[in-house]
Amino acid sequence: MPSMLWIELTDVGLKVVKVAAHSLSLSHRFRVNAHGKMRLLFLILSSIYSLQATLTPEKITVVIGKPKNVTMKTESRLERDVELEFVKNPYVMVGPLLMKAASREGSLYVDGRQPTKGYQLKLESCTSLSSSKSPVKEDCDKIKKGLYLEVVVLRSSFVAALIMVVGWAYFTAWSISFYPQILLNIQRRSVIGLNFDFLALNIVGFAAYSAYNLFMYFSKTVQAQYHEAHPHSPIPVLLNDVFFATHAFIVCIVTAAQCFIFKRGKQRVSYTCMAVIAIMGIGALISGLAMAFGYLNLLQFVTSLSFIKMAVTLLKYFPQAILNFRRKSTTGWSIGNILLDFTGGSLDIVQMGLQCWNVADWTAFYGNPVKFGLGLVSMLFDILFMIQHYILYPHREDRDRSGEGEDEIMDESDKEKRNGRKSEKSHTSNGMNGEEQRDDSRKLSDERGHDKQKGFGTHEKEELMPTEETKPVQQHAKFDVHFQYDF
Repeated sequence: MPSMLWIELTDVGLKVVKVAAHSLSLSHRFRVNAHGKMRLLFLILSSIYSLQATLTPEKITVVIGKPKNVTMKTESRLERDVELEFVKNPYVMVGPLLMKAASREGSLYVDGRQPTKGYQLKLESCTSLSSSKSPVKEDCDKIKKGLYLEVVVLRSSFVAALIMVVGWAYFTAWSISFYPQILLNIQRRSVIGLNFDFLALNIVGFAAYSAYNLFMYFSKTVQAQYHEAHPHSPIPVLLNDVFFATHAFIVCIVTAAQCFIFKRGKQRVSYTCMAVIAIMGIGALISGLAMAFGYLNLLQFVTSLSFIKMAVTLLKYFPQAILNFRRKSTTGWSIGNILLDFTGGSLDIVQMGLQCWNVADWTAFYGNPVKFGLGLVSMLFDILFMIQHYILYPHREDRDRSGEGEDEIMDESDKEKRNGRKSEKSHTSNGMNGEEQRDDSRKLSDERGHDKQKGFGTHEKEELMPTEETKPVQQHAKFDVHFQYDF
């Protein structure tokens, strides 16, 4: 007899199967015979139908001024037609629901009156009708068990459509925000200016976030545990969340690979960052061991991975901001990344505002302060980076060409080579200027002696005109200065 039954069931049915598996495992321990196992299994499976009484869909959305009829279905086997009536409320007017026994379907009239993010309808009465109009109590009992019906009332269908458009817009902005940095690194053939701590934390954060989304979206075990903890809430991860997280992780790996290909000076991941990553890794390891020994379930372990992403979001921007401040430059740090990230964050807040207005409920901003606070921190850092780039350190895009501002992150050999070239060029320029000055002074003394012989006064100020011999030297000196500036 297998220890787990793979049957297509509703969420309530999944809970029953878990109990079945546990009961069957207990029967092995207490050596219940095969006949006893079959009886136990029959009793459990027969109870599933009585638990599968929830009407579907469980959630209905309606717009004020646009009433509609919704087809409701049930998995319960009804002997007679059943009529349901719901308690009146100020948010939505709901007509009586007549469920047909033959089709297990019925039409529910819904008319929104006031906006609400979700109102649970309460059953007022249930009547199971026979041909003689006499009630049959068993059918109503089947319907009542597990009954849950929630109605969302929106102010505007246009705003609802706009919310979807804005959602895809910030999803696109955030998804492509990783590419400007990659393109900048390729263009410069260098990663100098990109802080490695920021990159390392980003990889760790998106690795944890990818694992969280993949488990939540694909693992049936995690989904069953989530429904058990939140019976009527949908899974909080969609396919676009899975794509964004995994895509971001892959792109961060590509950016890290560029650090081994292009010029990076003496940059490396700091010991502080290594310690932070080690603490996060130890935390994940402890959670994994706790799950292995039964102290946590798989859902709780997966949720702990999301906390790593939150911590990374809070910390990752500090190293880059400090590096820009020390260098007095944002060269090597893509402003395109920041602009797209700020655009995505702004659109995310716009979407939250539209959603709150459409249901007349603003708890999304203060109901989850951690999520909103982390988003706000990211946007504040984006503003700081824009101030650094456009106000504090403007017109610094050619600093790498002249070699300025790299002392903190250049390798010692690179600095020695650069200083050696500067001293050599300075010595050549000084030698040329000294020779030129000696020639000018010699010619001036000769001309003054010639003037004395002719009787001219020696106290008159005379301007030394360049001769044909000095012009080439002056032109060569100017060319040498221009050569040093370009390279």
